[in-house]
Amino acid sequence: MRPVVTIQQRGPRSAIASGSQGGCVQTTAEDRAETLHIDPRLLIEALDDPALVIDARGAVLCKNERLDRLLSGLGAPSLPLSPEGDRVLLSLAPAAADVARIQALLSGEVDRAEIDLPDEGRGAPRWMLRGLACSIGGGRGALLRLIDGGERHAREHQRRCAQVVESMHLGCTFLALEAPEDDRSLRYVYMNRASERIASRPTAAMLGQTMDESVPSLRQIGIPQRLAELIRSGGTDESEVILPLEEGTRVMTTWSFPVGDRCVAVIYDDVTERRATAASLESARLLLDGIVEHLPLMLFVKDAEELRYVRVNRNFEEFHGHAPGELIGLRASDLLPQALAAKIDAESRAVLAGGVPVEVPELRVPSKRFGDRIGRARFIPMEDATGKGRYLLGLIEDITDRKKIEDAQRQESILLETQRRLIELVQELSTPSIPIHPGILVVPLVGQMDSSRGAQLVESLVAAVERHHAEFVIIDITGVTSVDSAVANHLLQATRAAGLLGAECSVVGASPSIARTVIELGIEFGKLATHRDLQAGFRHALARKGYVISPRADRKA
Repeated sequence: MRPVVTIQQRGPRSAIASGSQGGCVQTTAEDRAETLHIDPRLLIEALDDPALVIDARGAVLCKNERLDRLLSGLGAPSLPLSPEGDRVLLSLAPAAADVARIQALLSGEVDRAEIDLPDEGRGAPRWMLRGLACSIGGGRGALLRLIDGGERHAREHQRRCAQVVESMHLGCTFLALEAPEDDRSLRYVYMNRASERIASRPTAAMLGQTMDESVPSLRQIGIPQRLAELIRSGGTDESEVILPLEEGTRVMTTWSFPVGDRCVAVIYDDVTERRATAASLESARLLLDGIVEHLPLMLFVKDAEELRYVRVNRNFEEFHGHAPGELIGLRASDLLPQALAAKIDAESRAVLAGGVPVEVPELRVPSKRFGDRIGRARFIPMEDATGKGRYLLGLIEDITDRKKIEDAQRQESILLETQRRLIELVQELSTPSIPIHPGILVVPLVGQMDSSRGAQLVESLVAAVERHHAEFVIIDITGVTSVDSAVANHLLQATRAAGLLGAECSVVGASPSIARTVIELGIEFGKLATHRDLQAGFRHALARKGYVISPRADRKA
């Protein structure tokens, strides 16, 4: 009767049992119970490691061919088992602790045991004995596996590498060149999960197909030819390719290298959006650089730590007489007098500490190229996400020429104001209004009379009549050299305006030449009274007011 083995697991514990009617693998948890009957020979033959099943005495129930091959060769490991006739594996000098572990496993004290076996010499594999407790015919037994430490580590390393390849976000594809000289025989043999996402095609639709069958357009840009040549030459390739796919053009960064004699691995990433973003950022950078370079201002950027220039524009470089790039890394003290540089640095640190832009209305800065200049400066702190000042942006406008123009305009304005006041004074002097008696006003006119003075006469006469409450106005033209029709009209308008205010006007002192001109021009004075001289006019005004001028009798003491 063929022996069978029964494997049972309860929670974290497990057992192997042997009987004569069939075996089972049983796993028992709180909510499930599963049982499987297995022939022990089939069980150990299915294992990748050398394995055997022993009973409670250490006798070998069965072992697999891998164990036979291992023990028949040189450097076979020694097993810490007790001798039991011809059926046992002997250890010439088993360690007491190792024997104790096996005994604990067989007695049921422990369910599992791992024992590092003695090293058989340099270059020999390091073996570990892994045991799983079991029950045989009501007694105890164990399933023992010999684990090659180096091979185990290699398999574990391969497993982890496979996990990395499968889980990484880069696409990874393996292709096999079935016919060494025919690049059309390049066939997909492996693709990770990221390949399906990047290619936007299920891997099942590509695996097993040649590259020409799966993506015919790749031959147009030489991809199959290049990969086949890498397999033949053993070289590597790193490049960026533009792929014409059905869903549109994509940009891929690829790393290709041969694997073995007939395969090539291609690791790739879709950088289409990344390149588009980079192109957009580059375009924005070029735009900003153009704006900065062509600003009609001097611009600089300093780092907050040492106040060194990290960016300047063309105007700033030209102002200080330096070629492009020469100012990067320098400080203000390298360009300006020490006192001025110290003042600017102190102002800069205050702006960075305060976090608020500061404007300096006038800043006198010497220039190697242009001499002393006057600038209007604005310092702006540039903060990071934490609010700490990282850089200082400076904008300086050269206002030297504007300042000169403003000063010239200011001087011109002062001169114009002075001239205006002088003109007003002259006008006032050219048409003075002199009160010589209560209610009697004398307006003497001197010099050349023209239209401008005639208009001024109207304004000043009306103002004088109102100011002095004049009843009689005597316009004395004794000092006037000539009169034309325009002046005569202004004179008549002045007298009519004064008349509207209740003042009676008279003209005195006309010279013979003026009298002749008035007659020749046909100027009519109408009802305007005229007198020979000021005395006659004054006497007339007094008489109109009811006064009589008579000689005063001499008084004798």
